[in-house]
Amino acid sequence: MASAASLFHSDNAEVETLNRRVRPSDGQREYLLEHKNELAAWLASDLDDLGMEVSHFIQGSYKFHTLIRPLRKGDEYDVDLGLYFKGRSHADVDPAKLREAVQRSLRRYSAENDELHSIEEPKERCCRAKYKQSFHIDVPVYHETPAGRDVRLATLSKGWERSDPSAMIDWFDDAIGGTAANRAMIRRLIRYLKAWSALTFRSQAIGPSSLMLTILVVDAFKQVVTDDDEDDDALAKVVGAIYQRLVSDRVVPNPIQGDSDDDVNRLSEQDHGYFLEKLAALADVSHRAICCEDGSEAAAIWSEAFSYVFPLPEGLGVLATSQNGLSVPTPDIVIKMSAASSNSVDRTFRGQVDHARIGEGMTFEITNPEVIPNGAQVRWVVRNSGNDALSTSDLGHVTPDDGTFRQFEKAAYRGRHFMDCEVWLHGRLRSVTRIPVTIDRIAMPLRTRATRPAYTKLMRR
Repeated sequence: MASAASLFHSDNAEVETLNRRVRPSDGQREYLLEHKNELAAWLASDLDDLGMEVSHFIQGSYKFHTLIRPLRKGDEYDVDLGLYFKGRSHADVDPAKLREAVQRSLRRYSAENDELHSIEEPKERCCRAKYKQSFHIDVPVYHETPAGRDVRLATLSKGWERSDPSAMIDWFDDAIGGTAANRAMIRRLIRYLKAWSALTFRSQAIGPSSLMLTILVVDAFKQVVTDDDEDDDALAKVVGAIYQRLVSDRVVPNPIQGDSDDDVNRLSEQDHGYFLEKLAALADVSHRAICCEDGSEAAAIWSEAFSYVFPLPEGLGVLATSQNGLSVPTPDIVIKMSAASSNSVDRTFRGQVDHARIGEGMTFEITNPEVIPNGAQVRWVVRNSGNDALSTSDLGHVTPDDGTFRQFEKAAYRGRHFMDCEVWLHGRLRSVTRIPVTIDRIAMPLRTRATRPAYTKLMRR
């Protein structure tokens, strides 16, 4: 029904959408590219004494244009910089020694570059340079024979592996084909699934790889999505198709014939089962959301899967389920403001924060906890927005209530943000109470009494 399509994607740059929240800004992409180029130039120059031609090739999500920003605290941008050595035969080049040479070069580079945090211990298929600004560059090492394109990847335990990233890029470009609109939608759908995965699984060790999700989305899109579908309907169709496919057969064939990995699904049996369990939950959320005629209700359901990353409608005040035609009671919330260096209450708001200064403390408190039913869980969901928050990739966070029915936060970024008080019962969202919070750096205006935001249309079941 596409009732929440505008919250997934919009051509209006002023509208906050899921795609805009998960996609890096042009400035952030340029920043990553700048550091990638600096590292590539260093490696090419520092390793030119190995007797082979050295080149580089950016690959992975950056090259696919499906890169997403870090979504959780501690997450990082992941950039893949393929380092290619050309000359001699594979048998004449020791993959272990080549990896050691690259690792030593990265350590020399780290000593010369203050922006690097560390050079991590070598991984099975790459070296890694970790930067202070929440990103890392993975450096897989390849060898290419002079005659013909025969490319091998240097691994730690398996020697040379057949792997050709440039062939994967060619496959992707050919596979998404079609119109410009279809190509753009496929990339957005991949970002949505990658964002869901990043929020759902603690690491790629127990969740699907980016490449696996990319292949699954491309294959499903061609089978089930039509030109009339908008992003929410398309995502629901793709998720359903992927789930049905993996229930029938867990193998995800590598589209590049000749690569050592015939199956890109590297999950263990246990992790694959967990992945299917979470994918089934996403399929259920998707189905319920697209069946909603009301955009606010659909958005609240989508947020069950995407949490604070999914934007709720701007005008939403309180959204609640109904019982026997009557809306369930919802929390009333008061906000007590305190100075950065004090615990004393400076002023109080109800229902919204008209003005906060950066560094001020805000205590959100439910004044009618008796409306929370037995067995329900309260979640305090911060949804940050605006350039200040997005520039640091701090989209928000979720804090389960500890039984006190209050939550403390500090004003950190200029802009208009939201504290959403969610009440969950039996695994479903029962109500959402939105608290708009306006933060800036200017002096505090005269105290005014805040008004409670208007109620929106109630959810129905």
